[in-house]
Amino acid sequence: MSRVKSFSLLVVGAFCLSNCSLWQTNEVSIHEETPAITLTNFEEIKEQQLIDEYGFKQRLLVEENTIKRNESIYTILSGFDVTPQTIYAINNEAKGVFRTNSLRPGQRYLVYKNPITDQVDRLIIHFDKVNYVVFDWADKIWVDRGAKEVSTIQKVTSGVITSSLYQSLKDNEVNPLLGSKLSEIFAWQVDFFSLQPNDQFTIVYEQPIVDGEPYGIGDIVAASFTHKGKSYDAFFYETDERAGYFDKNGNGLQKALLKAPFKYSQRVSSGFSHSRFHPVLKKSMPHYGVDYAAPIGTPVIAVGDGEVVEARYRGPNGNIVKIKHNGVYTTAYLHLNGFAPGVRRGVRVKQGQTIGYVGKTGRVTGVHLDYRIYKNDQPVNPLSIDLPASKSLAGDDLEEYKLYIERYKYLMRDELINLLASND
Repeated sequence: MSRVKSFSLLVVGAFCLSNCSLWQTNEVSIHEETPAITLTNFEEIKEQQLIDEYGFKQRLLVEENTIKRNESIYTILSGFDVTPQTIYAINNEAKGVFRTNSLRPGQRYLVYKNPITDQVDRLIIHFDKVNYVVFDWADKIWVDRGAKEVSTIQKVTSGVITSSLYQSLKDNEVNPLLGSKLSEIFAWQVDFFSLQPNDQFTIVYEQPIVDGEPYGIGDIVAASFTHKGKSYDAFFYETDERAGYFDKNGNGLQKALLKAPFKYSQRVSSGFSHSRFHPVLKKSMPHYGVDYAAPIGTPVIAVGDGEVVEARYRGPNGNIVKIKHNGVYTTAYLHLNGFAPGVRRGVRVKQGQTIGYVGKTGRVTGVHLDYRIYKNDQPVNPLSIDLPASKSLAGDDLEEYKLYIERYKYLMRDELINLLASND
């Protein structure tokens, strides 16, 4: 098991470091018991009405539940004696705002009633923790969408890898999606398909908060990664002209091509070779690509922006997509199970866009992707090629950047020192 630590870092004031769990799902009481209303205390209670979490004056919450299979707005509201005529009018008012027949099992909903009339007159249905739709028929019927306030804090986590980056984050109760974001940032420097025990990471990231609880995962603000004894760092920085990740010297980390054609790690089953024994032809011959073993149907992404110059079935290569990125680099993706919608010769694709799916078409013995890079029309090893970096910061931008990253450099250094000390 990885030995890791996780700390909270508030964005305002000094950094506050303390052990914490990233994700805790606690039930929150939405309303407390309201005292009975009488003629003598009605005006007092009216004056004391508060605004609830949705921005309305508080009403009595009579039910908080989740949508059941085959449940509808009609079945929910009719259980609270809302008339069929009112429900019909609510459904009509919802047109163009919310499709009332699109409810999904598990969606959270809340039903309220007016404490004066003792009638149910509001229904709130959540799409997720943030977004919801309000149905209100207290005075007149209206339907509208809303969203809860999302605040953000910064957090920092670090670890030493013993099995995988995914497991290290999971052991630390950190959303594993953070690992995907980290691999995208360091895709040019680190081969995340071959991480080693004792590789180290430190990540400063944004954590969205809704109702006092974590919600999803935000962007990485700063990070460092040590792989095979070599350390890399990254800091997000934005100027008037561009935004992206840069190293401590202001060099851009983004490059023309991704290191691999997948969003998530896949195993390399066969490497680039000028002489490899072909499992079908039973003889030695060049293999000018890298084979990735991945489940059939796994999405394959374009490693860079470019124009599709080939998308067809081509004999032993099976279904192939070939992309020309610029006057120097071209990539090819072989043995695909099929092509993504809209991918055909002559169209332009973006870096990270799905172009096809792993398959076993052509002359193959099993499911895999054969990925190839051509530099000036000559095949090169995708795992060892040194790709050019994007434009670096310069002048005033560079000076301001160096001042900006100082606090993150010290924060990550101290965090790593504490981590290594705890592992001794």
